Amino acid sequence: MKEKINLKIGPADPRTPSIQEMILELDDYQASLYPPESNHLETLEKLVSPDYYFIAACNDQELLGIASFRRMPGKYVEIKRLYVPHQNRGMGLAIKLMNALEKKAVQEGYPEACLETGIHQSEALGLYQKLGYEKTGPFGSYQKDPLSVFMRKKLL
Repeated sequence: MKEKINLKIGPADPRTPSIQEMILELDDYQASLYPPESNHLETLEKLVSPDYYFIAACNDQELLGIASFRRMPGKYVEIKRLYVPHQNRGMGLAIKLMNALEKKAVQEGYPEACLETGIHQSEALGLYQKLGYEKTGPFGSYQKDPLSVFMRKKLL
């Protein structure tokens, strides 16, 4: 029998110790896949700034996943730091986190969401395609990188 999930997704402080641990786990994972110049990881200082919206998925007090976006005023939001650890996958958490980010972006009037991910993350690529993201070229300050995949989705 499956244990009952009391899932809550909402704004969270990335300075929370359990969230910091998850961010470090994500950093380590990314570092195992890509060289530093191909990792576009946001610092904790940036994630707590007003330019970012950061959320977490929790079951009661247990942290299950994280996600955020960066506001690019008048243009788009950039999805950053979407992460659901392996032991928490299979519950649709990544989709729920993405839906929550997109809903907030629409509420704030952003017409588009963009993201950069890596070529070695087939699960992420599949998720984004399933959610309607399409491949595009580099955006913002990104440069062309053979290890990067750039995607975007119209929200409005």
